[in-house]
Amino acid sequence: MRMHSLVLACVMATGAAAAQSMEGMQHDRGAMQQQQQPSLPAAAATLAYPMQAVQEPEALELRTGENLPAPELLKDVMQKPAMTLAQWLDLAEAHHPSLIEARAAVTRSEQQARQVALPPDPVVGYSGEHIRGGNYHGGEQGVFLSQEIVLGGKLALRRDVVRAEGKANELGVEMQRARVHNDVAQRFFDALSAQVSVTIHERMLKRAEDAQVNAHELMRVGQADAADVLKAEIQAEQAKMDFVEAQRMFLAWFGRLAATAGMSTMNAQPLDGKLTEPPQMDVQDLIRKGVEESPAIKQATASVAIAETQVKSAKRESIPDVKITAGEWYSGERLDRTNKAAGWMGFAQAGVQLPLWNRNQGNVGAAKAELSRAQAAVARTQMWTRERAEPIAQQYEQSRFAAERYRTQMLPRARRAYELEVMKYQQMGQAYPKVLESQALLYELQLGYVKALHDEWSAAIALENFTLDGALEKPVSIGAEDAMRNLPSSAGN
Repeated sequence: MRMHSLVLACVMATGAAAAQSMEGMQHDRGAMQQQQQPSLPAAAATLAYPMQAVQEPEALELRTGENLPAPELLKDVMQKPAMTLAQWLDLAEAHHPSLIEARAAVTRSEQQARQVALPPDPVVGYSGEHIRGGNYHGGEQGVFLSQEIVLGGKLALRRDVVRAEGKANELGVEMQRARVHNDVAQRFFDALSAQVSVTIHERMLKRAEDAQVNAHELMRVGQADAADVLKAEIQAEQAKMDFVEAQRMFLAWFGRLAATAGMSTMNAQPLDGKLTEPPQMDVQDLIRKGVEESPAIKQATASVAIAETQVKSAKRESIPDVKITAGEWYSGERLDRTNKAAGWMGFAQAGVQLPLWNRNQGNVGAAKAELSRAQAAVARTQMWTRERAEPIAQQYEQSRFAAERYRTQMLPRARRAYELEVMKYQQMGQAYPKVLESQALLYELQLGYVKALHDEWSAAIALENFTLDGALEKPVSIGAEDAMRNLPSSAGN
């Protein structure tokens, strides 16, 4: 009877934790912090002797191990303020280097458009002909000013090409933002799921420690042997390992979250999110929306506009430019009647390059080929988006189904089975190990529920961000990355 009362205290101490509903997975930080400071069960507090002292009292040399506590790696972490997903996305928006790169590409295109539209600079210089010294003082010497005039609106068309590239790069920013949001949200729920798992593993550790205390007490009253004690101690050690592993998984996922958000030096903090409330969505509608509105497809369509402008510009490039030169010479040639120098006189030249052999026909053909490629790329990108979205949609449906079954079918049954086992035990109609078994089953199902919720969130986030990922990859940039275009030194050559 004494043994039964003692074990009953263990059950009551852990029963409250087991009976907690999964609503607690909505990251109740206060509960989490409370879990970081576990108190010993009442039964354990009454045992003043070392755990290993009762393993094999008849064979002292075979006693093994020490009852070392599991390290609490997150004890200080959970004292910090919790961060939400919105806060992480704001940090990424402000500091993520790939977004800065993408925005810089837009600025580069704006400046390139400004540069390519600039006309050639004029040329000023000295000119001389038939120069002879001595008493003759003949020849002409003077200065000239030369200007190349670009005709056919070629400068405006060149600028239109670069402006079209700039619009494509603006869509590149949207595409990179979707990548960043997707990866940051994915890592956030990876870490949040790990954080919830830490709470469950801590409860499982308490259950294993209670079972260990129970085994020791049963052995004390002669209802268990050394093998039962050793098995209970092994299960407790395994629970400690799992608890530590769960904490390290949280730290690992938090580190990835911080790196993905561009805050790699940030120390670990708790997370605040609603894991049990994944978005409800029509996946087929999202797939259709992704094929029509994905930034990747919009950017591919913008590349078609670039290619069309390039064709128009390439055709216009065959129009020759006019080069005008004018100046004034001083002629030293002596006039026959007066024997005076001819003096100052003006001159002018104008000419165009005849497009006889080079009418830019090769570049026109290349621009048309690029247009065909860009048109095909739109269809390819649509197929790529759908191909990625289809399995993710099925993953979402399956995860939602599994989470629903956990929430409405399995967890209520497991919770009720545990309550019945406790009730029977209180009425002295059930053995304590049966209570622990039902409690362990409840915790295992809670871990399964967390995984299903995580998978549901993961698929939903991917679909909402058009299946785009790769926040740390180089953003897509359209147009020449070389900033040197239409250099002043080349004008007029």
